Formats: sequence, structure tokens, C-alpha cells
Amino acid sequence: MKKLDKTGFTIIELLITIAIFGFTVPGLVALINTINGLNDKARDLSIINSLAENKVESLRSISFVGINNGTFDFSYELPTGLPGPKSATYVVSNVTSSLKQIDLNITYNNHGSSNVVNYRTYIGELGVGQY
Repeated sequence: MKKLDKTGFTIIELLITIAIFGFTVPGLVALINTINGLNDKARDLSIINSLAENKVESLRSISFVGINNGTFDFSYELPTGLPGPKSATYVVSNVTSSLKQIDLNITYNNHGSSNVVNYRTYIGELGVGQY
């Protein structure tokens, strides 16, 4: 009489394995989607910060006397990859006769909700940090 070879998986072991995969795979998919969403938000904020820095530096290169007071729209400078609706403005105002304040406001769509980022800087008549 031959002995039966018992080297396989039982139905119970297979069902337990399927159940474990049934719980872990959707969790991993949700985790990957969350990481991708956070990555997109970080990319958008990096783009906004870079744009604001470039705008401030371009205004600084104009010099104090060349910058006029008022509200200016620079939405056309926003990259096409940034989710819309989007807008960008800056407001120049005098703090003193030798100091101007610049407020940048950038609005964009942040995965279904509107996100507003505000920046403030000062430009002095004598130059950076010399009011």
C-alpha cells in the first residue's frame, strides 16, 4: 500500500491567505493614492514658491523708483501644469517714503478645494535690507 503525499495547501490555508490579501491589497492601493496626492500637492506648492520668488526678484531688479503703487495681475505667468482655476496678483503700496510693501497672492485649485498662498516682502530705496 502506498502512502499519500501530504505536501500541499489545505483549503483552510488558501482561504486564510486570500482573506489576508483581501485586506492588505486595498490598504496598499489607498496608501499609494494618498502618497500620489501628497506628491501632487507638494509639487504644486513648490511651483508656487518658485514663481513667487522669481516675481519678487524681478521686481527687485526694477528698483524702488521703477515700481508703481497699485494692484497688478500676473496670472499669465502661472504654469499650465498648475490646476485651475488659478490667479496671481501683487499689490504695491508705500509703507514710508523710502519703503514699499509688496503683497503677492496666488490662488489655485488644490485637488478640489481652492488654495490661497500669500507672500509679503519689502523693497527699500537704498536696496535690500537697507531701509
